[in-house]
Formats: sequence, structure tokens, C-alpha cells
Amino acid sequence: MAPRFTKITPSLPVSNIPSAIEYYTEILGFRLAGRDGDNHCWLQIVDDESVGKYDAAVNVYLRKRGFPGIENDVQCGKIYITIGGEADELEMLHQKLVEKKALVKGSVSVKPWGLKDATVEDHDGNVIIFNQRVEGFQVPPNTIMMGQKPT
Repeated sequence: MAPRFTKITPSLPVSNIPSAIEYYTEILGFRLAGRDGDNHCWLQIVDDESVGKYDAAVNVYLRKRGFPGIENDVQCGKIYITIGGEADELEMLHQKLVEKKALVKGSVSVKPWGLKDATVEDHDGNVIIFNQRVEGFQVPPNTIMMGQKPT
């Protein structure tokens, strides 16, 4: 039997764990799920605080750059977080992040593949892209989507 994959937790390098925790929790709305000193931590986004730390759908692992013994570590990373809700949910989140003085990069933009994006950075240059499906999006003709055969 094949494994059942249940979650992905990206790892982003940061220069200072306490500062990163403050930014991700106070500005971006994550909660702290676990921490091991100043080397690494585990953060989550949940819409209900009763969600257990092993049950959250959105997780990110922050680690001090170079930990644990990573030679030639990457300088920064990028993650995508998809949101649901009302059609203007992403715009409302974008406005909230602007008001909280997050490092917002531009405005909400609609992509040709049916998603709209709102991009923020952390203080180490890691990019977090929140995206949402565009309501009523129609796949352009001659576009092959997963599970389809070319015609």
C-alpha cells in the first residue's frame, strides 16, 4: 500500500529566531506551535485555536540559517499558502497585513492560471505568497490541466 501524505512543512532560514517569531506571530498571524531555544521553531496558521498542533493545515518551520550544520545554506526561500472563504478574502487579508505594517510587496494580482496572489516578505527576504482561486475562472482553450489528455 502506498503512503498517505498528510502535510507539508516548508523550512525557511532566518537570521534570528526570536525576531522571526515576533514578526510571524504579531504581524502575519501565525501561532507558535513549538520552539527549541534559538535554533528553530514551528509556526502555524489556524482559524480556530482549538485546532491541535498536529492537525493544523498550514505549517512552517523556521530555522536559524546554517542549522543544523547545513553548509552552503540557502539565503532565503518561498512558500505559497492557499486560502479559501469569500471571493474577496485575499483582498481583506492583504489590507490587514498592510495595516499591521507587514513587508507587503505590491497589491493583489490576478494570475493567468486562475489564482490571485498577495505577497509579503519577512525580515530575512523569505517570500510568503498568499493565494486564492479566482471565482468563476475558466481555463483558456487549448490548456492542458492535470488529468486531461491533449486534444
